[in-house]
Amino acid sequence: MSPPALIASPGRRLVFGGLLMWVMVAATVFTVTIPVIATFLIDDFGISRTELGSLGSVGALLAAVSSPFAGRLTDRIGGRNAALIVLTGATGAAVLFAVSPVFGAMFGGAVVAAISGAGGNPGTNKLIAAFLEPGRRGFITGLKQTGPQVGSFFAGLLAPWGATTFGWRSTMVVIGLLMALSIPLAMRVVPPDRPRPADRRPSDGPLPAGIWWVAVYGSLLGFGGSATFLLPLFVEESLGESPRVAGVAAALLGGVAIAGRLQWARIAERKASPAPTLAILAVTSVVAMAFMLTSIDAGTGWMWVGTVVLGLSSSSWTSVGAIAVIAIAGSKAAGRASGIVWFGFLAGLGLGPPLYGFTVDETSSYAPMWWIALGSFALAAVVAVTWMRTQRRTPRTG
Repeated sequence: MSPPALIASPGRRLVFGGLLMWVMVAATVFTVTIPVIATFLIDDFGISRTELGSLGSVGALLAAVSSPFAGRLTDRIGGRNAALIVLTGATGAAVLFAVSPVFGAMFGGAVVAAISGAGGNPGTNKLIAAFLEPGRRGFITGLKQTGPQVGSFFAGLLAPWGATTFGWRSTMVVIGLLMALSIPLAMRVVPPDRPRPADRRPSDGPLPAGIWWVAVYGSLLGFGGSATFLLPLFVEESLGESPRVAGVAAALLGGVAIAGRLQWARIAERKASPAPTLAILAVTSVVAMAFMLTSIDAGTGWMWVGTVVLGLSSSSWTSVGAIAVIAIAGSKAAGRASGIVWFGFLAGLGLGPPLYGFTVDETSSYAPMWWIALGSFALAAVVAVTWMRTQRRTPRTG
């Protein structure tokens, strides 16, 4: 059996990339939807911000724990099958959220979404490594990594409107229908890549050192970036804006990050190492946190500036991370390496929301949240710079 054929046609590559983007939307759709309907959930279930944060935390941490397994499984069953699992899981999770009679039942949907969504990055990275040649991966990788931000953009614009007009449960049903309808489309657009029997045993050799550097960096970016889980509530409660304005802030973050992920992926692909790009992203994220802190006393205008800068920095890092994984690990180990990197990222992403929610509940201020996130981004910059120095000393070890 010959290896899967590369996708050479520009038109086919674009359609292929668009479908991969939608898989990433499915893998993260509830992560971006739950925050923008937070006030509806708080009012409906009578819960605290800490409890709301725990929903995001459980989902992210479970996805983190599942990621290494999902990566190895992807290397065995192929990227297309992993993508289909993501879409099916998102459909089921939407149904579970919609029918939850009490807040505790929402965790059932979070579990399904997390376990199935863990295959999003390993599956899409493996498909890119299998069907696109080096030099033509940057744009498609950036495009597929815009999936979470495309989801965030439309969730920010439409979910508050849907929840106000039809109810948040009906909004979840619509999301589930969209996910279900995309399954047959994915089966038609994405070529099969099921490995040969001899190749289904994943390599148990050590991963290149660069994968571990990216994983540590990603955990810090995830922890700092998870502060955006409470961005809509910050806009409402600290800045005194309406839920619609809070939704627009979430949409702006997603919209800016779409452009950021496309461009940063192309920049990273042209570099010998992704480490300098990652360092720039971390430092810029620190600046974004400074703007958020300023907005508390100086007004909403600074929040808009901070949101734009954040969209171009921490919210864009995953496209560079994906380029690094594909380039460092290669096609055979892309699933396993992706699982390790996204374990780090999702672990950080999951630890943040309950801590941030707790600090807000205890201090009645969002300033500690932004300061903690700033510190996490600063540490990520140190990791990236240290990796750069290590590469200068041992340029061939990754």
